[in-house]
Amino acid sequence: MRRVATFLAFFAGVSLLLALGIDKSFPAAAPGLSRTHSGGGVTVKVTYLNPEAKDEARFQVMLDTHSVDLDSYDLKVLSLLRDETGKEYQPAQIENKGGGHHREVVLSFPKPPPGNKRLELVTKGIAGVKERVFRWDLR
Repeated sequence: MRRVATFLAFFAGVSLLLALGIDKSFPAAAPGLSRTHSGGGVTVKVTYLNPEAKDEARFQVMLDTHSVDLDSYDLKVLSLLRDETGKEYQPAQIENKGGGHHREVVLSFPKPPPGNKRLELVTKGIAGVKERVFRWDLR
């Protein structure tokens, strides 16, 4: 009986840590800020992590496949941020996690000037897809 109680206490503790997101290295994505595009055997999911921030724009990019080695794609080179006027921004920083068939990165860009009504994160040349555009209409 004591073993069962110890197991249940341990299980409850681990469940609580997982529920709080202690096991994640990147911030949890807010609902409605994620966009997904599938093509060339690769699914790319992009989440705008901090639309309210005043300093930099951060995007979590998750790549998932069962047939393509994703390690050869340099997302700092293949990604850009475009505002509604067409001005393009290059990533200032990249944080990598994972590899092979499941890869996750966070791209940081200089924050576009206030007043933009739309931002687009563009990735180019991933798995034969010329361009993937992920759009956010800002309020």
